Amino acid sequence: MKKNLKKVAIGGGIATLLLLLLFGRSTWSYLSTTVSRVHDSVKSSVPVDFELDRARRETAQITPEVRKNMHVIASEEVRIEQLEKQIEDLEKKRNQDQTDILRLKSDLESGTNKFTYAGVTFTATEVRQDLKNRFDEFTTDDETLKTQVKLLHTRQESLRVAQQRLSKMQASQRKLRAEIDNLEARNKMVQVAQASSEFEFDNSQLSEARELVNSINSRIRTDEKLLNAESRPLDRIPLERADDETDILDRISSYFNMGEPEAVSEVEAGAEVEQLVEVER
Repeated sequence: MKKNLKKVAIGGGIATLLLLLLFGRSTWSYLSTTVSRVHDSVKSSVPVDFELDRARRETAQITPEVRKNMHVIASEEVRIEQLEKQIEDLEKKRNQDQTDILRLKSDLESGTNKFTYAGVTFTATEVRQDLKNRFDEFTTDDETLKTQVKLLHTRQESLRVAQQRLSKMQASQRKLRAEIDNLEARNKMVQVAQASSEFEFDNSQLSEARELVNSINSRIRTDEKLLNAESRPLDRIPLERADDETDILDRISSYFNMGEPEAVSEVEAGAEVEQLVEVER
């Protein structure tokens, strides 16, 4: 195995050296051009139907990525809903704390030393300390609320961008499928046209039949001319006949006995009447 690899390496080195000697600095250009032409030749020899199937598979592989992004978007939508609920609860708490703080502040400003809340009496010092704690918590909640509102806006914007990208991806996938369907239909039209152009008809038999019919026609015409020549003496001058001058309409009427009966003259009619009278006498 090692010997074979060594032989291959030596052969490759010798081939590279020969190329360098033949083409010099242009060796890489020749090699890259050769590889490119071989690649184009192999690619063009692949059937279009195969390439269309490959395009369909490539387009179908977009679907898992689309579903993955849809899952991420759905999860982000749930987080945003949760964040909106947190903000809503925090706003309610802050509003209530603000009301309580202002009440305690008003009570302390009244100058009273003792205060009763829910049946329990507190000194002014205790109320002041509670007010301080409440206010510190309120300011912290207020900062938290502002931060959460900013976070909500950021997430909503990110979600909007993600939804737009997902929509574009889905639209692009649908467009690719439509284009592939169109290419497949056009390819079938090309295949049908190529198939119709490949039809071959053998016209040799038709040509032979036509030649035979023409030959028979020539022979019959020759025989007809010979018969006409035999029935007509060639040593006499053909004279025109009166019949030849007869009008074609008269000839047809005479042939079919369609002629009008000849009119009887008045003299002939009178003679026939006298003969009939004498016979009666």
